[in-house]
Order: sequence, then structure tokens, then C-alpha cells
Amino acid sequence: MSQLRSRSYALLLSLFAFVLTLGPGGATLLGQSLPPELAQYAYADMILYNGKVLTVDDKFTIAQAVAVRDGKILAVGDSALIQKLAGPKTDRIDLRGNTLTPGFIDAHSVGAEGSHAPAGPYWMKNYTSTQCTVLDDCLRKIKAGGDKAPPGEWVFVNLTRTGAAYKLNLQLLDSIAPNNLLVVNLDNTTAFVNSKTLETLKDDMSDEHVLAGLFVDKDGKFNGRVTGSAYGILSYEIIPFPEGKALEEMIQIETIRRKFINRMGVTTMGGRTSGLTVSILREIQRRGEMPMRLRMHTEVPRLNPRTERWLKRLGNLMDVGDEWFKIGGATIDSIDGGGGNFTRKAQREVSDTGFDAFGQNKWAETVRPGMDWKKYGDYQIGLTAAKYGWNVADLHVQGDAGVELTLELFDEANKQSPVKGRRFGIVHGLMRPPDLAKRLAVYDAALSMSSEYLFRGDYVEELVRKYGADDVAGYSPIRSLIDFGAKPVMEVTNTTRWRAGGGMMDRTRIRLDQGAAPYELGRESGKFFDDQNLYLNSMELFVTRKNMESGKVWGPNERVTRAEVLKMATAWAARYSADEKIMGTIEPGKLADFVILGGDYLTVPEDKISDLPILKVILGGKVTYDKDRDEAWYQAESKKTKQYQYRE
Repeated sequence: MSQLRSRSYALLLSLFAFVLTLGPGGATLLGQSLPPELAQYAYADMILYNGKVLTVDDKFTIAQAVAVRDGKILAVGDSALIQKLAGPKTDRIDLRGNTLTPGFIDAHSVGAEGSHAPAGPYWMKNYTSTQCTVLDDCLRKIKAGGDKAPPGEWVFVNLTRTGAAYKLNLQLLDSIAPNNLLVVNLDNTTAFVNSKTLETLKDDMSDEHVLAGLFVDKDGKFNGRVTGSAYGILSYEIIPFPEGKALEEMIQIETIRRKFINRMGVTTMGGRTSGLTVSILREIQRRGEMPMRLRMHTEVPRLNPRTERWLKRLGNLMDVGDEWFKIGGATIDSIDGGGGNFTRKAQREVSDTGFDAFGQNKWAETVRPGMDWKKYGDYQIGLTAAKYGWNVADLHVQGDAGVELTLELFDEANKQSPVKGRRFGIVHGLMRPPDLAKRLAVYDAALSMSSEYLFRGDYVEELVRKYGADDVAGYSPIRSLIDFGAKPVMEVTNTTRWRAGGGMMDRTRIRLDQGAAPYELGRESGKFFDDQNLYLNSMELFVTRKNMESGKVWGPNERVTRAEVLKMATAWAARYSADEKIMGTIEPGKLADFVILGGDYLTVPEDKISDLPILKVILGGKVTYDKDRDEAWYQAESKKTKQYQYRE
């Protein structure tokens, strides 16, 4: 913006503020009092009027209209006044009584599918995903996954973690894949490898942190189980990046994914990101095809034994970027997993989890038994990142004991340098210690919550089996957190048909067919891309707390209002990336990111919130999705999906 344009924009804001003090009768002064040389800058680029504008400001003010100039909100008020700012070239959108909200912010999505390193390189041609419960069956399926791979190529098998999977070892894998680099991935911290893959770690074995992640047998020889820092080096640094056509496929696929996510009303996405994720999303943005803003928590420290060296080279890049693309901080490894394998305080023996009575603790299991996991694991890595000025956020934790350990890390980090104001953050936090809200408040830390675990039939059934119905009813205690003064953030759930986040297609291969548009999208069940109202569905579930399959309401005393859940998706979500000054509410000076809903969000029945159609999505004052204009393309693209089954 030129100096004149900057001055005129500031003057326009001042004049409009003066007009507002005069009231509607004074609005006519605006056009009469501007000097001719400022007339070209006087009008709004866009006005939206005759609607129900939910500003989500501190008072939850409801207005009728909004004016936009240079990608930002110029004014908010009644329709008659805002229409005075329209000029001959102003885009005019008649809301026709419909609802306008701030753009939705998905604060915890992992990024580019298939580039989230520990989850598995889906782009590899020798990749497969399978499950087994008997060792011989596991070996058969692993062998089938690499049978067609030429000698010397990588073979990657994503295997559901079961007791049988933990019986794998170096010798067994050597017997079925002696000539390939084989990785059998169990989750995002543990894999079993053969001798050829183990050889790639040879140069790193002088590092005691790497050795801590290489398990040994009773004779002290490596047994093929790779975890912790050893796994981090293997998955992030040694397994090759996609190149050429494979990389271009990922870029094209991610471009389409972003369009579908934006269609849900999402204007900003954030989350933990690998180097490949950053590269892919940055390239989409460079091409001018990114329909949303991005907030990244880098995985540079995650499972990285050389974190201190890396951060000395990088310097503190926290908050480096702009309103479109920003590094929000750093993240480390998850402390526990999903599917009910949580780090629990209360002892409860569950025989089929593969863990002890207190559940899973990934920070502990990523070092060999007998070694100090706080010294050699991601607990210490998190402290190192904090030492060099990075906030530590996107910490995946479910169990109450896991939350306690995470808060302990915050306490230790605070002893090095003040944590408050750096926006440390926890994601999920399904089970909470009684004083969670109080302890988060001490550091102004953020907490995002998922509706997935209580409101999806198979998940909640597993939780009840493991922990009991009375215990489960108190999970995701959002009402209690808000009543204390916390401002939790909403996570998008995958309880409907499409998950707008990383790992969302963990059983999927996506590819191009001879250079054509992306056509094959694997899906686990039901619909896939054609569920537009996923984000609204998540909001509805927090309001009703009703399980989608059974209809049972879990913990009705923890329900939130529709106004509160909208804050969780907008204003409070902006806090997660320290963007509350520029986005999350509809107020003058903030970014013009909006969603137009077809109906009245505040009066539609609670169980019909997700039925509200999304009519338009606006990003920086530009329409990125228009139902009337664009829906035919989305429907056509959705029909290109094909079912992808486990490869046997």
C-alpha cells in the first residue's frame, strides 16, 4: 500500500468513526466531506448487509452488516449505515436474513496427508496398510506388501499395533525381506525394521539418545524395534522425500483437499507440521491456490536428539511469517495414543491394550527399559525447545496422568524462562485433572478439545469397556472448564465421514491416473468428501453431547451453548496461535474472513445445527466458496472417489 493509500485508509477509518458518533443521520456527511483525491479509496470493496452478523466479540454483539476494505473489516453496524459505504465498484452481498459468522479456525490439524512423517509415507509405491492378530498372519501380510519391490527399494508397511505385532523381530523380518529396506510401522513412535534398514542408522549410533531408542534382546543385540530418537531420525531424515511426479501428485491432491476443507467454512488451519508438510503447503500457497491461512507448529524438535544443535542454527522463528503463513511454535512427541490407550492415574487392568494397568506413556516407552525416559526422550527435548524461546504446543495427550506430565513439563520450562505469553498448548485432554483449568491459567496456555471420542459409537464403546460408563460421562468436561474461566478450542472431529486433518486417510492410497486429475480417494466408511458440514457437525456435538450412533447423551452437565461453541471455533481458536488481535471476531481492523450460513444459527434446533447449509466462504474479503457458483464442481469431484480396501 502506498503512503497516500495508507494515509487515506487511516483517514477513512477516522471519518467513519466520527460518522458513527453522529448516528445514521450523520452518515451522509461521509461522501460530502472527503477530498476528491481520496474518493477512489473511500468506498468499501465489499459490503454484506440485511443479515444476522454474529460478531463473537466480548459482548457477542449481533449486527446487521459489515463493510470490507483491503481484506480487512472496515466497519460493522446496521444495514442502512453500512450501505452508505458502497460505491460503484463495491461488491454487494445481500445476506437475506441469513447468518454471518467469523471464518472457522481449525487449530489442530496435522497438515498435508501422507507427509506427516511418522504416520507413514503414503506416496511410496511399496506402501501398504494392514492389520493382524496372529504372528504368522502378520508375517504373511508384511511379505505380501513387499513382494513386488525390486531389491534395494524401501518397503513400508503400516501395521495396527497388537500383541502379535510386538512379537516381530529383526531375524523374522530379515527372513521375509532380505533384500529391501523394510519398515513395519506400529504407530507414530515405534517400528520394527530389518537389518538393511538398521544399517541406515549406523552413523547415528554413537549418540546415546539414539541408542536409547534401539531395543535389544536378552543377549544385548539389537532386536529390530526402533523407537524414540532412533525412530525420529529414520522417519524424518532417512526415509526419502517424494520427488518428481510423486511430489506433484501430493501437491495436486492437497490443493483439492484444501478446497474441500475451505468449503466447510474453514478459513484458517493450524497444527503440527513436518518438513514435507511445510514444503507442500508452501508450494500451494506460492502457486496462488491456497484457500486458507496456515499456522504451523514445526516438528523439528520431535523425536530429534539433536534439537539443541538444530535450534541454535535456526534461531527463534516463533511467530515468523505473516497473516497468511506463520510459524506458531514447536511440538514434540505425543505422550499417549488414541483408542483408549491413555496414560491414566487410576489403575484399571485392561488385558488387550498391550500396556500395563496405567495405560500408555509414549515418552517412557520410546527408550529402552531401565533408561531414564525424561533424560533421553521428548520430555527433555520439549524443555530444550522452550529454553531457546519456542512455545511448545500441539501436545497430544488424552489421559489424566498424561496431562499431569505435560503440566509438569510446563512447570519445568517456566523455571528456565517465563512460559506465560508464549501460548503453550495441549490438544485433546479428554480426561482432565481437577485443577487443569487453574494450572493452564497460570501460563495462559491453550487447550483444544475433540468431540470424537464420546460421540462416535465404536470409540465410546471401547472407552466404556476400558474405564466404565460413569468415568466416561465426565470426559471432555468443557462446561466445567469454561465456568472456571478457560477458553477451550474446538477440534474438528472425524465422527462424520471426512476428517479435515492429518492422518485422516491412514488406510488410503491416493494417486493420479496417468497424469489425469486426482481420482481415487480411499475411505474407511460411508461418505467422504461430500460431507460439507463436518465443522458444523462438530459444533453440534459439543452442544448436544449426543452420540451419533446410539443417541445417548454423555455428561449432559458438560454441554455448552451454541454461542460458546462458536467462540471455541473462532475467537478462542484464534488465541491458540496468538492471532486474537487480527482474526476470530468480526470487528473493525480484523481480517475479513467470514462464513455465510443459510439460516439462523442461534434459533435452529440444536440437533439441526449441522443441517445449516454453507452458502459462501469469504477469505480476506474474497469469496473462495460460493454454493451457487461452485457446488457442481465439488459434487463432480466427489463422485470420482473409489473405495480402497486393505491390500491383502
